[in-house]
Amino acid sequence: MRRVIYIFLFLSQLSFSQTATLDTNSILIGDQIKLNISVEFEENESYSWPLFTDTVFKKVEILKKGEIIETKTETTKVFSQQLTITSFDSGSYYIPPFVFNENKKTNGLLLNVNTIIITDSSKMIDISVPIIGTEEDFTEEELSEMRKEKWNIFFIIIAALLLYLLVYYLIKKYKKEGIILKPKNKIAAHITALNKLQNLKKEKLWQKGELKEYYSEISTIIREYTELRFGFNALELPTSDILLKLTQHKIEEEIIQDVGTILKRSDNIKYAKGFSMEEENKQTMNLSVDFIKKTKIENHAVSK
Repeated sequence: MRRVIYIFLFLSQLSFSQTATLDTNSILIGDQIKLNISVEFEENESYSWPLFTDTVFKKVEILKKGEIIETKTETTKVFSQQLTITSFDSGSYYIPPFVFNENKKTNGLLLNVNTIIITDSSKMIDISVPIIGTEEDFTEEELSEMRKEKWNIFFIIIAALLLYLLVYYLIKKYKKEGIILKPKNKIAAHITALNKLQNLKKEKLWQKGELKEYYSEISTIIREYTELRFGFNALELPTSDILLKLTQHKIEEEIIQDVGTILKRSDNIKYAKGFSMEEENKQTMNLSVDFIKKTKIENHAVSK
């Protein structure tokens, strides 16, 4: 799972560690908008910041250049700058990527500049219709960059989908195999189980005639402890499979026989296939306590 997270972080960093964004990609002639540029570099990574003149591209003019702001973290540094831009000619203008080094450049941007029509001497009507450019409006290099940006976006989307499917598959796989994740707040598993048995003993269920409830509680406690102690999904397995799993963990045959007695007796009572005597009820409790004490691991814990 950690590898999946690292892949996701890598893709995120690859895609979003350098950006160029506009407040909007459609303006009226003469409107002012902000062009925000941000790039993240490693501590000793070399780079070259663009030297902006009066324009960022052809007829897109720079009205104001903000200061280059540097923000540092433990291992990286982020540089950002804001430009105020406008255009006095209608059309669609492709702003090429800003290149900082051989590995880092921003995405390209498309800015649509719209027209205003004056219908009479006292009134202006803003029709706000963008003038969409055709291929003839761009050079071959600009078209190549635009196509490359589209493919980059396509690959990022595909990578994100594949990553999602991989995470989904691994989560389903872990659940199916019954892998138990270690929680943060911990109490020893055997202490939790012994406390539950002690509380059950105090309730005196079988003495009150609630025999099924008594054996159902014991079965659940033993299964929960077994699941947490040995790392397999004992709550969902039949008794025969639990005993087989314990054998595979090389538990002593005598202990496995005792667990079999507890669970089989519980199954018989729970499903109304049998009954038990007072001595058997006491023995089931004692065998449960002995099983936990004989197999406990002091530092094995469960969530609080």
